[in-house]
Amino acid sequence: MWFKILNFGVLFLTVSGFVPHIKDINVSFANEIELWAKFDHETELFKDMIKTLQIPTELQNLDWRSFAAETNIAICQICQGTVKSFIKLRREGASEENIRNKLIKLLDSKPNLTATTICGVVLESKSCPLDDPEFDWNINIDNNSDTVITENETQEQIKILQLTDIHYDPAYEVNGNSNCGEPVCCRKGQNKTNVNSLAGFWGDYESCDTPWHAITDALTHIKETHQDIDFIYFTGDIIDHGVWETSKEGNIQSLVKIYDKMHDIFKNIVLYPIFGNHEPHPLNQFAPRNITQKDLTTRWLYELMADLWIGYGWLPESARSTILQGGYYTVTPRKGFRIIALNSNACYSYNWWLLYNPKDPDNQLQWLASTLLEAEKNSELVHILSHIPANSNSCLKTWKREYLRIINRFSHLIKAEFNGHTHNDEIAIFYNSDAITKNVAWNGGSITAYSRLNPNYKIYTVNNSNYAVNDYENWMYDLSTANKNIHIKPTWYKSYSFKAEYGLSDLSATSLSNWLSLAVKNDTLLDTYYR
Repeated sequence: MWFKILNFGVLFLTVSGFVPHIKDINVSFANEIELWAKFDHETELFKDMIKTLQIPTELQNLDWRSFAAETNIAICQICQGTVKSFIKLRREGASEENIRNKLIKLLDSKPNLTATTICGVVLESKSCPLDDPEFDWNINIDNNSDTVITENETQEQIKILQLTDIHYDPAYEVNGNSNCGEPVCCRKGQNKTNVNSLAGFWGDYESCDTPWHAITDALTHIKETHQDIDFIYFTGDIIDHGVWETSKEGNIQSLVKIYDKMHDIFKNIVLYPIFGNHEPHPLNQFAPRNITQKDLTTRWLYELMADLWIGYGWLPESARSTILQGGYYTVTPRKGFRIIALNSNACYSYNWWLLYNPKDPDNQLQWLASTLLEAEKNSELVHILSHIPANSNSCLKTWKREYLRIINRFSHLIKAEFNGHTHNDEIAIFYNSDAITKNVAWNGGSITAYSRLNPNYKIYTVNNSNYAVNDYENWMYDLSTANKNIHIKPTWYKSYSFKAEYGLSDLSATSLSNWLSLAVKNDTLLDTYYR
């Protein structure tokens, strides 16, 4: 019950018009929580509050930060009242039966932890600030550089496939209920069949994940169509969105099944993978290395992935130590070129372990700065892979700030960044404090249709000498058409190439910044981009 309160109700109290009386309701709600937790008694008022606080289905995927300021303030106050109640309960000796192990670990290890800090992490914004000094930290960056990197452009190109956000659902049910009223639908046993909302054979535009046969079709199509792929970037998220019923055993089965299939289909093509936020159980929870308790640790996931990725021959044995430390690694596929794979879930505000260890979790950003410094000394050019985009609202500001300091310092080395998580085919342009363009991050579109998307992927054409992205193609199929012809494989097609679509001569950060300046003033251009 309390999980439901924290993760669903808190965010949407104000949808029912409670903003003017938020403080009074906040107190009442906190009192009802305490009564329920202490005496296992649900009053009619408590039941009504929980019912009112539930997120409407149509709003479940919205970002609360886009709401009006007064709504955000109300959300923050309710969050603080709710969390304060549970902190008080634990301090007064509430049992593990009433409060789950992970919150107990946090509360017991952080005696000064407050509701304001917790809500500041989860809901960080002007309306809900994070002012705890423990969350304001810096890393050391060597700003002394006398190294000149010589870049030679060549006519030779390499091809890189970006796959991301597969979200395989083992429980997907063809003709199941695609409009079930839960966070993810089209699953076995969800409510009664709705004849007006039958789950499609190849997937569904509603909040549904990917059936197995759609995944194998996508991978097989890619292999048969793009036989000149040099290597693959997989930017995370294999596990489905049915977060309330995942398990460690179930996640392991899905992870092994998908990675085995990718290795079987792509064979000798090297794949560079990273962790998505859905990979651990529970989702988002990447525990620090010193957390070894069986039901809390993330070590099982790091060990499994290290064994698989190294066992397939994708990564060298030297990558194991940092994967086990925090899920990140670096490799040099060829002389003068380095790939750095980050676990950016370390900045994700829904990773509760940030409350336990907020300062540069697992020493990852300090390692990144040191690794880039070494790359600079060796005149190496770099690609960076990460799941959570650094420009995401849900990436903690301090982590984001320090990451951007690193990017600005080493932008002459970093030729491209590749992200996932949003499920959208999009780009992010990085500027320094003087509004000078420094870098570009390319976000891959998802294989899952979750939600209201067509399955898609990207093929990048990259210069074989300076490793700059020269162009990319987006490939997709129309899910609605595919579901009308279930006995025929989906018709994949090239949706567009970026350079041709927008008439650009190159995809440098400067060219893209100029294009962006035009796009914000041109509705037709923006419509094309968001299409």
